[in-house]
Amino acid sequence: MLMTTTIVNHRWNELRTTIARKFYFATILQAIVSFSIFWGLVALHTPKPPSPKLYLPVAFQFGTLFLVLGSYFLHRAVQFVRLERQTLFRRSLVFALGCAILFVGIQSYGLWEFSNGVTGFRNTQTNVHGFTLVFVSLHAMHFIVAQSILMWVTLCAFADRYDHEYFWGVVFAAWVWHVLGIVWAVLLAVFGISIPV
Repeated sequence: MLMTTTIVNHRWNELRTTIARKFYFATILQAIVSFSIFWGLVALHTPKPPSPKLYLPVAFQFGTLFLVLGSYFLHRAVQFVRLERQTLFRRSLVFALGCAILFVGIQSYGLWEFSNGVTGFRNTQTNVHGFTLVFVSLHAMHFIVAQSILMWVTLCAFADRYDHEYFWGVVFAAWVWHVLGIVWAVLLAVFGISIPV
């Protein structure tokens, strides 16, 4: 029993180095795709003219759709790994990662559109536009961390790290995503109340 555990730990230590290299390149590729989505949206759409009123870009709504889809796929991934359905488990993780990349690209465009579509919010520290931009930016930074966690878990899944006995990393990634989704829903609700009709 002890020898089997030692062999498994040694194999995992060797795999971790390989996964770290893949993680580095996958992170660069992920950033390129997200930035391409952002720049593609910038090229295709003209932002609304500046306005003193607070409005939330439509991009935030589309981003929310991918946040919800990613949450669904991560939930399914946890279910599949518990049932030892590895192919469906890995596919769900890849779909969740795709949703994360789309979310970051679309939300980046939404942030750009929001910051360019408001006049004078940079002049006043207590202006609602400044608070809105800060909260959305903080959420985006936290989500990039969650996206990195998901990338690591996905790479580990393809290296046979998780099975029906050990899947804590998948559960952790799912809960980080779910919590950030709840925070985003609360932010949208607060902003929705703040916007004058």
